Amino acid sequence: MQSRIVISAVMGAVAGASVLVASAGAASATTPSCDTRVWADDLQGRPAGLSKHSKGGVYLWHARDGFHLRVTHRFNDRRVYAGSIVSPVRIHGVERIRKEWRDRVWLSKDRKTLHFRFVNRGKMDGVNFRTACASSLTVTAAKGGGRTLPPKRVYLGVDRVNPESVPFTVHRQD
Repeated sequence: MQSRIVISAVMGAVAGASVLVASAGAASATTPSCDTRVWADDLQGRPAGLSKHSKGGVYLWHARDGFHLRVTHRFNDRRVYAGSIVSPVRIHGVERIRKEWRDRVWLSKDRKTLHFRFVNRGKMDGVNFRTACASSLTVTAAKGGGRTLPPKRVYLGVDRVNPESVPFTVHRQD
């Protein structure tokens, strides 16, 4: 039986600006392979055909080298995608994709929160990162102007699976 992403609504309100928030639970720090355990099947692999001409939204997937988050939309107008990825354990290996002067990616002092703000004009912006043995990610996606992205504009893994709701939680396989 193939594992599926466990998607569950997260209770509570998100205050402030548009945010993509992910929080991760920690696995045992003594488990040497915990950071390489496989995430749920629906989260695996780069979305098929992902390019700067893809439908607008947030794309998230996991591969051997960690997590990948991309934002894009089809036209050249200005759209801002912003958010945070929060983990109870350190986030590392942060790499910006398509660095532009108005885009920002930064870690909190404790390295447990990754913040980003991408000013997208129809190309593709993003960030790659790893989590130190996180067992789940809770994701809250929103677009500039305070409008939360609908689930149909959040794409997970190779098959571009849409979560049932935003926010949602994804888990590693046991």
